[in-house]
Amino acid sequence: MEYQKAKRQLLENFHNNNFETNLRSRNLHATQSVVETLPNGTVFSILYPGYKASVGRNGNIIYDYRVDIVKNGTTTALSHTNIIADIYNKIVNCGMSADDLKNVLIEISQEGSNNIQDIVSRLPYTSATPVQTLCDRIRIAHGSKTYNHIGNSFDLTVEELLTAIKLIVLQEDINYPIKSGYEGRKMPFARYLETIFITQNTSHTLEEVINRALSHTRPPQWTDMDYSFRNGIR
Repeated sequence: MEYQKAKRQLLENFHNNNFETNLRSRNLHATQSVVETLPNGTVFSILYPGYKASVGRNGNIIYDYRVDIVKNGTTTALSHTNIIADIYNKIVNCGMSADDLKNVLIEISQEGSNNIQDIVSRLPYTSATPVQTLCDRIRIAHGSKTYNHIGNSFDLTVEELLTAIKLIVLQEDINYPIKSGYEGRKMPFARYLETIFITQNTSHTLEEVINRALSHTRPPQWTDMDYSFRNGIR
């Protein structure tokens, strides 16, 4: 995906809509911008400044924003956890190929353009809403932190899933740029690939992936999983 281009567009959007001014006055969620409208009618927007947005001691802005989806009359926010649950559900309950989804996620983790319709054709599955037992596991894994179960009250189409991933991981690229030695989108993609890994292996659990996604540290890599895909993310 063209992350650098999308990053420039987001930052321009923030500049044109007074992100910093609203942040400094704590006028949070002041602006909502539609950023993607898909052929099936699903709309993605961003709401900003987010609650975690801040101005650092060196004057740098931490650009927090919320990613919202409007799908079938439902409007809700999406997070890394919602993405993890959707990936898990597609493989375990919907019959999507774990290997094919793994290959696609590795491809889209890298800079460059992707043919979305080609990707959709490569990932056939039978759509099914995440079951309550799955949502309960995730809610319990969240502990005292809030889990937005509405974000998993429907199945995301493949195009919706890829669009949500792009918008959510961009936040990591903006605030923790890879070229400056930070993880950027390497971090969330590691969690997404770990989700696929646990559907095929019993050495780790979904709850572990959720806890790692919620962590404010850099979780150590699992010794039994191949993380070499991270080398292609720049």
